[in-house]
Amino acid sequence: MGEDIRDIVSVKANSLLAGHTQVQVLEAGCGSSTHVRLKGVARTVGIDICKEQLDANDVVQEKLHGDIQDYPLPKEQFDVAICWMVLEHLPRPNDALLNMFASLKPKGILILGFPNLFSIKGLVTKFTPFWFHEGFYKFMKYTSRHFPTYLRTAILPARLTRFAQNNGFTVEFCKLEQGTVTKRFRNRFKVADVTFATVDFLCRVITLGKAQSLLLDNCFVILQKRG
Repeated sequence: MGEDIRDIVSVKANSLLAGHTQVQVLEAGCGSSTHVRLKGVARTVGIDICKEQLDANDVVQEKLHGDIQDYPLPKEQFDVAICWMVLEHLPRPNDALLNMFASLKPKGILILGFPNLFSIKGLVTKFTPFWFHEGFYKFMKYTSRHFPTYLRTAILPARLTRFAQNNGFTVEFCKLEQGTVTKRFRNRFKVADVTFATVDFLCRVITLGKAQSLLLDNCFVILQKRG
């Protein structure tokens, strides 16, 4: 089994923070847990639009109840901002990104995890109604709460990283991989496994191998603000 993406991201983030001992962290859309393990953390602020999820979070020291698309975050206060599987649920993801960009200090880093729209799972999610998503989660017996998903084209990996570069950031890490939901679904149902593999193969044939795999449905990015 390959290394967990959270471990890979944590190692890279900690290497970028080497020497920092009083790290100020923003968990944007923090929900009830955290996904990245950072060293030298002195203070963690969490913001979430869902008060129930926010109240259940026992990691953050300070809690902000609000929408990261327009909540007035303090300017240049954080060394790190983490936004993990949140952008797909926002109708205006670029507004959220700009808000987080401004909240980071020079050389601060933004850690992002989000679905890749240009994948089988991404396209199905984008073009099916919310009740279908809820039904799928119940069918698979997932206990996590599911929120409406917009999956705007603004968060396509290439568009997002270009947007970040145009707003003063460098891309320090970018990785596409197949998510656990898809893996479990394919492992559980042989027909689904064959269908996914066939669609991916045909896409590669049609594009003469130029298209990325349609199985890579999650993207993980680390951006660093220019000093």
